[in-house]
Amino acid sequence: MNRARVFSVIAQAMGAAAFVVPQVAVAQSEQLGNPLLPIPLIGVTTIDQPGLSVTPSGEVAYDDNIFRTNENRAAPVDDIIVTPAVRATYQRQVGHNDLRVDGDFAYSFYTRNTDRSRARADIEGTGTIRVAGICQIQPDLRFARQQADYGDINGPVDNFQTFSTVAVKASCPRAVGFFPLAEVSRRTTRNTTQFDFADQTLVSAAGGIGYARPSLGQVALFYRYSRADRPTIGVVNRIDEAGVTFNRAVVSRVELNVDLHYLQARSQGANVRPYHGPGWDVDLVFRPIPRIMFKGEAGRRIVNDSLVPSGFTVQSDYALNTEWRFAERTTLRGGAILGRRQFRGDPLVIASPFSSDRFSSLTLGLTRAMGERLNLTLDGQRTSRRTNTGLNDYDANRAAAGVSYRF
Repeated sequence: MNRARVFSVIAQAMGAAAFVVPQVAVAQSEQLGNPLLPIPLIGVTTIDQPGLSVTPSGEVAYDDNIFRTNENRAAPVDDIIVTPAVRATYQRQVGHNDLRVDGDFAYSFYTRNTDRSRARADIEGTGTIRVAGICQIQPDLRFARQQADYGDINGPVDNFQTFSTVAVKASCPRAVGFFPLAEVSRRTTRNTTQFDFADQTLVSAAGGIGYARPSLGQVALFYRYSRADRPTIGVVNRIDEAGVTFNRAVVSRVELNVDLHYLQARSQGANVRPYHGPGWDVDLVFRPIPRIMFKGEAGRRIVNDSLVPSGFTVQSDYALNTEWRFAERTTLRGGAILGRRQFRGDPLVIASPFSSDRFSSLTLGLTRAMGERLNLTLDGQRTSRRTNTGLNDYDANRAAAGVSYRF
């Protein structure tokens, strides 16, 4: 890899964007692979509403810092954003097999900064193919195109991201006893030329042995190998995971998903400090009464496609969400996220102006159902981020009102 080319890419991106920084965006936090568990038992359909469902929606939001800038370095820019959107879902059962296609399409109109108005699209196809009545294959195809969250950029610079996923999961689940599990996937991230240092192709393969029993739930021992190729900066990351995953639903009030594993991440082509240590993903859902739900999540994982110029990122995050249906048609929602990232890169090639950051997000929302198909929503969010140097700290507040109607 030509180091002059690397310095040119990084300098151009930082000069235009006032240093590139990460955000809580889902696309940038995607796990290396889908959990091998839970696996639905043979004969259990995942189709809830067969046929085509179309839900148009509209949202009006006020954001007081759309470019996620540090107020000590540049005055925050606010805007009112109008976003019409449509979500379409098609589900069908063909014999013993299930098919589902989801599509989300939206266009965000910035009323003041009109040159920032952009479209986004996300299409995903999933299914369950049952083989010989004892095994099943679950394909997953996804394509998404969107403007990167400005929290990743810290300035009025556009970066269009394209994500693709091709994955297949296979298993032969049993109600009682041992069964095999396997998964292969290929995920790509592509950015515009100015940010192509974040381009990557991630290929992973996993296998395991599961065990199921009604009184226990599902448990599996697994191993996953992943290889992330980042050609622009000449880095190849290899990640090995080995551990145990567990899933259990205790009556109707408690659901538990636990993934505990040992992580080993190392890079080739650059002097990037490796990571050896624990990784985890824990989800707990608790419903003390039918109208109230609490969900807690905690995780540590390796992220390869962060828009910070680094070899890879060690990310830890914690979340708590709750829903309270305090009236027949009215639901109150709340949530909090706390996270930390540690960026590891070659100090001579892909150095970043900071080595770690912390982020937090608080949300509060209200949904009112007006009949069976019409929903009204109100949402508020405050997002904060702090870096170890303080250069890319920011705070942002957002309030939104929306309406949706399901056909």
